[in-house]
Amino acid sequence: MRHTARTLSFTLLALTALQAARLPAQTALPGSGQPPLNLVKNGHLDDAEDPLNHWFYVFDHNKHYMKNHEYVSVVEDKASMRPHVLRLDATIHEVCINQGVMAYTAPIRFDPTKKYKVSLSARSIGTKGGPGPKCRIYPIGYIWHPKAVKSNNPSFNDLREAVRFQPIYFNNADTGEFSHVPSQWKRAERVIPTSGRSELQQGHLENCQWLMLKILALDATGVDKCNTGYLYVDDVKVEEIGLADTVKITAGAATKGFDGKSWTGGTGQKPFVPIGGPVPSKKTKK
Repeated sequence: MRHTARTLSFTLLALTALQAARLPAQTALPGSGQPPLNLVKNGHLDDAEDPLNHWFYVFDHNKHYMKNHEYVSVVEDKASMRPHVLRLDATIHEVCINQGVMAYTAPIRFDPTKKYKVSLSARSIGTKGGPGPKCRIYPIGYIWHPKAVKSNNPSFNDLREAVRFQPIYFNNADTGEFSHVPSQWKRAERVIPTSGRSELQQGHLENCQWLMLKILALDATGVDKCNTGYLYVDDVKVEEIGLADTVKITAGAATKGFDGKSWTGGTGQKPFVPIGGPVPSKKTKK
C-alpha cells in the first residue's frame, strides 16, 4: 500500500508538471498580479555573449541591404547612462536618403485573438548640427513561406509578410510615412490590432502566426534636406495585454482594406471580401 501511494503521488506530480509546461511561457497567469512578460528576446540588447542575439540585421539576400550589417551595432549611450542601446548608423548620405538602415526583432508567436502592446524608447542625433534621421517603426504580422521548413525558430526567409500595422510615432502625429524622433530619449507605444480595422484586414490577420517589429532609420526628404545621423533604440517590448477588440465598422471610419481603398460608407455595414479579392462570376449569354 505504501508503495502504491508513493507511485500515485509521483504520478500526480508528473501530471501537474506536464500541465504547467503546456501553459504559455510568455504570458503571466490570469489573476496572478504579475505584469505581462516581454515577448521580445534580448529587448534590452544586453546578451553577454552577443548583444545582437535574436535580432535580424544581415540581409545578404537583398541587393539593397548587402552592407546593412555594417551599420548596425550595440553601443553605450554615455549621455543617458544607458549601457546597451541599438545604434543604426545613417551617417552616410547615400544610405540615409535611399534604403536606410534596418533591424528586426526575432519572430515571436502571434495569436490573432489577443491584444498586444508594442513599445520602445528611441532618440535621433544629427551629424550636421540639426535633427537626425527619421524612422519607420511598425509591427508586421507574418505567415509561413510556402517553401519554409516550419520550426519554432524560423529564419527571416521562412516567413512572408502578411499584415503591416500602423507605425509607432514619437510626436502627436496619427498618420504619416515617417516618425520624427527627438534628440532626447522618448518612449512610444502602439496597441495592436487596432479597433478600427476592417473585416478584410481581420481576414488577413487571422492567418498570421508570427510577429516582428521593423526598425528603419532613413530620411528621404530630398537631396539637399537629408538629415544624416544616428538612430538609437532601447528597451523594446511586446506584451500580451488581453483579448483583441472585436471588429467594429462605423460610418466614415478611417480604415483601409488590403485593396488600398478606404471605406466611407454611411450604413455601418461592409460586405466581407474573401482573401485574394472577390472572384468574378461568369455569366452565360442567353
